[in-house]
Amino acid sequence: MESSFYLPLLKSKAGEFKALAKLNPKLKNKIVPLFDITRMEYDHEEDAKPKTFEDHLQKFCKKVIKSWPTNPMFIDTTLVNTETVGKVPAIEYVYSELAKENIYPMPVVYPNSSPEFISSIEDILLLYAVYEIAIRVTIEDITSSDFESNLNGILDRLELSEDKCHVIFDLKDADFSQIDDFSEGILEVLSDFPHFEKWKSFTLAGGAFPAMSKIKNETELIPRNDWILFNTIVQRLKKTRINRPINFGDYSIVSAGYFEFNPKIMSTSANIRYTHNDSWFVVKGKALKKSADWQQFYGQADKIVASKYYLGENFSAGDMHIQKCANRLTKTGNANVWIEVGTNHHFTKVIVDLFAKSA
Repeated sequence: MESSFYLPLLKSKAGEFKALAKLNPKLKNKIVPLFDITRMEYDHEEDAKPKTFEDHLQKFCKKVIKSWPTNPMFIDTTLVNTETVGKVPAIEYVYSELAKENIYPMPVVYPNSSPEFISSIEDILLLYAVYEIAIRVTIEDITSSDFESNLNGILDRLELSEDKCHVIFDLKDADFSQIDDFSEGILEVLSDFPHFEKWKSFTLAGGAFPAMSKIKNETELIPRNDWILFNTIVQRLKKTRINRPINFGDYSIVSAGYFEFNPKIMSTSANIRYTHNDSWFVVKGKALKKSADWQQFYGQADKIVASKYYLGENFSAGDMHIQKCANRLTKTGNANVWIEVGTNHHFTKVIVDLFAKSA
């Protein structure tokens, strides 16, 4: 696999998979998504919660098979590592199912992954055509006195060299507001990062998009501070002796972290999240409770198209849907559709900005 790519950290929602599937084919080789397999939760697409954990994993595998069967990807099962199907650990079950379709994702481990989980990864590397892994590292990990020994322990246990490993430095929902100070701190970390120049790839990831509950106005322009931080660090790296490229990763157009949506006590608002250069242009409406509420999306599409941020209907499949909606040539669609629309536009925007100069 190539070492230069865009890495979105995804919650494995149906809209995210559809956004990937509808990417321009020329862009698909520049994106390597990471799918977090979440706990059993309410499925918006099916309007129900899976009946069993096996059913939950089966639905995940079907989405991969349908939407992203032939492209590289990472799979992270941290949220469900204590779960089993029968006596089979979650990650082993997923690989056994995907292998039936000759799909072999790269597994994600952590510096503090349990011996049992690492044993599962050993088995996967032995059984399937999986030759590379990812090591997902957090700020808490690098402050540990055992950090380097834990990294080396993973390499030794799995009998892998650094050039078979992709490091993902996940800043999660850190405070990105102080770009200068934060970038200086990250540069210090990179200068001391074990084997920094030897890893197959190194991705700096994080999520600056806020929870929707924090967006109060009808329209808001939100700084893409994760993107601004990345570009600041790239420029500063050029002035150092550190000699390696780094990749960009983010949580797309949702906030970092995991929470379970409970439709009995929670509601979603009509909103469109539109990525521009250094900002997200967000149009937010009222809660979606009855069928008439979905009509809000027509007016929101009007606002996007009329704004100075809109990049045109031909920019992405998501942009085409926004234009059709503004022209009243399509149904508004449900909340999943608008995650798909915004995510597809976001993926396209990031890939174009990262790789247009090298294309």
